[in-house]
Amino acid sequence: MFARRQCLLPFCLVLLLASDIGADAATWKKYNYPADGFEVEFSGTVKVAQTEMTAETAKKVVRSTDYMQEDGSYVYIIGASLVKDQVNFDNGVKSSFEALKCKTTTSDTPLNLAGGRARELRGADCMDDNMRAEARYFTTEKWFYQVIFIIKKDGDLADARRFLQSFKLTGK
Repeated sequence: MFARRQCLLPFCLVLLLASDIGADAATWKKYNYPADGFEVEFSGTVKVAQTEMTAETAKKVVRSTDYMQEDGSYVYIIGASLVKDQVNFDNGVKSSFEALKCKTTTSDTPLNLAGGRARELRGADCMDDNMRAEARYFTTEKWFYQVIFIIKKDGDLADARRFLQSFKLTGK
């Protein structure tokens, strides 16, 4: 009986530790936004708000919506904008990534996108020296999408990249 308890104790300890590890794991859920033509996975509460625009910007943009999930160590953001004329993709990418204030751009890679353009940028020492950022930008027809995460340097890169890579255009 004593030998059986000695074997059972380590087994119970392993189960307890495993359940603690699982309790901290994010619960991901797919969200579909057909009005803005995309789907994405978030792991928590999503705030949806119309983007505030200046009068000058409103002359060029039909509508723009922000989708955001945040806590103290990260923020996941999607900006979906429908423009009146044509998307100035290069300027949109440049302006958006510059706003992240990354001291170093560690990569800038074009992505394949049928019927449009896409790019992925990664940066280090963003916002302040303790943050990293990655962004994917997409344009198709008159839509411009910004999919961005900002996390602490020691933050959960796997979860952040899961968010980024889960973004899919679904069409209109």
